Amino acid sequence: MKTPPRILASALFACIVLPLAAAGLEPTLGKKGKLLLEEKFESDTVPKGWNKNTGVLSVAGGALHADELASEKHVGAFRKLLPLQDCAIQLDVKLAGATTFHLGFDPAPGELKKKGHLFSLILTPESWSITEHPDKDDPKSKNAVHAKAATKFPRDQWFTVLLEVKGDTVIVSSEGRAPLRATAKDFHVKKPGLVFRVGGKDGQEVLVDNVMVWALE
Repeated sequence: MKTPPRILASALFACIVLPLAAAGLEPTLGKKGKLLLEEKFESDTVPKGWNKNTGVLSVAGGALHADELASEKHVGAFRKLLPLQDCAIQLDVKLAGATTFHLGFDPAPGELKKKGHLFSLILTPESWSITEHPDKDDPKSKNAVHAKAATKFPRDQWFTVLLEVKGDTVIVSSEGRAPLRATAKDFHVKKPGLVFRVGGKDGQEVLVDNVMVWALE
């Protein structure tokens, strides 16, 4: 008995497409443990625990929208409170006009004798980097760029990023791009949550969606 062409075509399609659909970003520093956060921004309000420090923060069209306000003379900044240490964070990002986007951490209180941010993944339309931030109490302290690459993140296109931190090592990856890797002596400390920052003129947004965070074992 011959297989009907329509069924044969469907079977071939499944064989070809399903493995591709199942492929994705997976951590390399460890294995995904407990799922600590999953946020798809499906309501019309900013979810509880996502706190704006500066700039504009809203939810529309199933995504989080954030941008800087020039009148505040500070990049847009917002946080998601979520105690972390070794972890993997995956999210979808669109640079809808924004000139820069940061995903990073602060050290938890009492972890370091330091004032300010710990480190960030910094994205621009032309590059990405893993940057350790200075101690604001030390006038001689400066940003330390531990890894950087000229990599395109075109505006108005969605892309998925995975950031892993385990011990003092950080790896960031995005499909179709060579991963970045960096190590610094303070990266292992406890972290009180996620820090997001966005730069650009008024209305030049970053869109964020499908945020997932796992403990990394």
